[in-house]
Amino acid sequence: MYTHQDLAALQAQSLKMQSFIRRQTFSPEHEKTLRRFSSWEVAELIFKINHSTFRGRLATDVDLPGGEVEEEGRQRWFSLTEINDLRRKMKINRHSLMPKRPANKRAIRVAISNFKGGAGKSTVALHMAHAAALDGYRVLVVDFDPQATLTHSMGLYDVSEEHTVWGIIARDLVRETDRMNAAPRAAESGTALPQRRLPTSVRDLGLGDLRVTDFIKPTAWPTIDIIPSCANAAFVEFASAQYRHLNPDWSFFAAVSRYLDALAADAYDLVIFDCPPAIGYQSMNAVFAADVLYIPSGPGYWEYDSTTSFIGQLAEAL
Repeated sequence: MYTHQDLAALQAQSLKMQSFIRRQTFSPEHEKTLRRFSSWEVAELIFKINHSTFRGRLATDVDLPGGEVEEEGRQRWFSLTEINDLRRKMKINRHSLMPKRPANKRAIRVAISNFKGGAGKSTVALHMAHAAALDGYRVLVVDFDPQATLTHSMGLYDVSEEHTVWGIIARDLVRETDRMNAAPRAAESGTALPQRRLPTSVRDLGLGDLRVTDFIKPTAWPTIDIIPSCANAAFVEFASAQYRHLNPDWSFFAAVSRYLDALAADAYDLVIFDCPPAIGYQSMNAVFAADVLYIPSGPGYWEYDSTTSFIGQLAEAL
């Protein structure tokens, strides 16, 4: 009969293989990097202008980034930073290449969620982030899923659970409890309201002192940041159930929304949530914080059946 020691040994072997695959896939520095884009890709696919027009502008305007030129040939290759610099400086037919942004509004928040696993949630989140970044938008992706597929695809592996969504929720518990305790305590009758107390095991984590930016990590894409996840964050569902009982007055499902509200309104244009395949504490926090709910689903009957159940359960939970 297999025991937990056998499972631990199996994981150790899997980690060795995982490390080997990363070494073959990533750069010699073991870091994920973003490739450069050809002048044709920049013109036709990103800026959506004629390639010859783009090359002509590069030839006549010396202030524009020139990219890297191949040793043999005339092809130029541009980094995303250079592409965004071109976007700011160039105008085509007197029209700016900068993307349109709502004036004086915070980032749009999109939750990508479904009850069914394998529906492509992480893939959709990844490609949506990439597409928005190529269009010139600044993106924050939030990985709610303990499987951390989105986090790993962005090149992050050594992530501490304190800097995941669980850390944001625990931080919110401490701060909201302190805010409630600091509010006026005396009722008209003169009776003092009870103080809400948190165990030292929660306060000693030190999460209440973390800044908003401490949870945000850079990626290989210069205009995409991430709040990562990790496998150790799988216990967040159990911890969250306990935290709710520590302070019954705490509006738990607004924790992530409050955190995002603390970001500068012009920090990002788009926030994307990659949710786990379940209706739980994390996914509900994402739904409550979102402006848009995107539900990916396959074309088969069972995918349709699962999605229908998800919508119904989500309606009941809300």
